[in-house]
Amino acid sequence: MNVTFEKKDALTGTISVQISPADYQANYDKRLKDYSKKANVPGFRAGHAPKGMIEKMVGNSLLLEEINQLASKGLFDYIEEHKLAILGQPVMNDDTKIDELNKNADYNFGFDIGLTPEIDLNISAADKFTRISVEVTPTMIDEEVERMTKRFGELTDVEEVGENDMIYVGLTELNDAGEILEGGVAADSVPIAVNTIKNEALKAELLGLKKGASLKVNIYALFDNNELEMSHALGIQKQTVADLSPDFTLELKEIKRTEKSELNQEFFDKIYGEGVVKSEEELREKIKAEVQAYFDQQGQHLLEHELFDKLVEKHNINLPDAFLKRWLIDRHGDKFNENNVDAGYAPEANYLRNHILEEKILSAAGIKVEEADIKEAAMNYTKSMFGAYGNQGLSDELLMSIIEPQLKKEDFRSRMINVSVRNKVNQYILDTVTIETTLVSTEEFNRIIQEHNSKHHQHAHEEEHA
Repeated sequence: MNVTFEKKDALTGTISVQISPADYQANYDKRLKDYSKKANVPGFRAGHAPKGMIEKMVGNSLLLEEINQLASKGLFDYIEEHKLAILGQPVMNDDTKIDELNKNADYNFGFDIGLTPEIDLNISAADKFTRISVEVTPTMIDEEVERMTKRFGELTDVEEVGENDMIYVGLTELNDAGEILEGGVAADSVPIAVNTIKNEALKAELLGLKKGASLKVNIYALFDNNELEMSHALGIQKQTVADLSPDFTLELKEIKRTEKSELNQEFFDKIYGEGVVKSEEELREKIKAEVQAYFDQQGQHLLEHELFDKLVEKHNINLPDAFLKRWLIDRHGDKFNENNVDAGYAPEANYLRNHILEEKILSAAGIKVEEADIKEAAMNYTKSMFGAYGNQGLSDELLMSIIEPQLKKEDFRSRMINVSVRNKVNQYILDTVTIETTLVSTEEFNRIIQEHNSKHHQHAHEEEHA
């Protein structure tokens, strides 16, 4: 077998694999003989059918398998031996044609490949970036304390409807004469948050009413014409909502109000665990630290994304675009064709440029990912997952008992390796470039983060490549 490489330009080339009968004949004969021993052909004892008959039956398929395996081995052995850094996967070129299989013929395969571009790493303190942050003010802490006392407050029964109350009502459909509609819809104890009622006139009618009161309401105004909410509240199919009479009787059965919690030890323990916070002053310090950590984390997340985006742009990484588009069509023919491949290629190219810069930094800086790094990434990931559900108090020992079985799963381990790599690369960049911190208003901070998240999530959705 003869394998050669012809470089077309800096980013593309063709690997040619030439296969002669001497390369495949012996293994082909062996496979044919092995098959003959097991073949069960009508009219012959098992394993005793003539070789010629067996060869007519399966010779072509065995020969095709053999030469394909040889071509693939020759291709990837060459890539590995010569350490070719390729992008995507090799694509068989149009010159490779096998019109007829013949066990005495030579076969030539041509595989086009895309090559990873060589780049000179150019990152230094001269690269300047800005990290945004927000100063946590006493007013912001006051607002958070207010939210917490409401969130953890006690739900109590009251006699008169207020702006922020939850009411539970009975709803009964009426006919044109204002009487209960025979066979009409009726629902008992429907919960409604008063402050969500958008019809101001109707809301004004409800405010101040006492438990047990009733009034005639327009059901569509009550639910702001939301057919889904109406169907859930009334227990009917969504498609039947339009057939309802607009007039209903509303009977006020219960009025619930959340009374704010007192700032006492019971309240502190409920939020942070027993004895962690012992006074209002400690509570405010805790809140300040948490709010500051949130702003710092979001600002750091934004900074790291902008660092990478701008550094990728600075390095002007060229790609073998035409080849990679062919590769997308060849590999994902169900998704891409000549008409839509340009749009599909854009996120793929963005991913590859990021990956190329990341690999260059790893190599140039001698960065290595150790097992401890992978476990740390898995620990942080798992803590954030449990934290999202309010379980921040789990011990590291318990978390590790959850993590270790997960790390034995290839998909999870691969994700954590990628996270570890990106963390180390980001840290190298942060240690190398110059970063200044700028304080902005909360409104400006949230606007910038929302714009970034919207753009980032769109790219993440687009980059769902194989």
